[in-house]
Amino acid sequence: MAETAKLQLFVKASEDGESVGHCPSCQRLFMVLLLKGVPFTLTTVDTRRSPDVLKDFAPGSQLPILLHEGDTKTDTLQIEEFLEETLGPPEFPSLAPRYRESATAGNDVFHRFSAFGTEPGKDAEGPRREEGLAQGSDHRSPTSPQIPQPGAPLPGVRHGGQR
Repeated sequence: MAETAKLQLFVKASEDGESVGHCPSCQRLFMVLLLKGVPFTLTTVDTRRSPDVLKDFAPGSQLPILLHEGDTKTDTLQIEEFLEETLGPPEFPSLAPRYRESATAGNDVFHRFSAFGTEPGKDAEGPRREEGLAQGSDHRSPTSPQIPQPGAPLPGVRHGGQR
């Protein structure tokens, strides 16, 4: 089992340079770690003010980036697979869907919703998004993880600050 205290997630900072910014992939990995209940350090990176902060361990990479025991991971899908493989049951819950169709539908909904959030004024995807959301409803099942209320301290998250 992996040493969970050695996980550090670097995500895009918001306009204020401190909180988690609008980056669907960053937010997705942040949610995965929270739902698993894995202790990790979260570091927001203001790419406008400190563009070369990642050059020492991930030159040319885009956020999100996960550091695990000195190993740098930069591909979001590979990071998700790594987290599921190394941080799974019995110590941490599995977030992998039982059926492949559920994963496909979930990814489709996530990407459509993310695209809508990026450009809310453009609604050419409207009908396709609604269709994707309806399809996602067909694959839902109750989940047991408890999600903290907005503004509540997040268990297991140590804020590494901003860069």
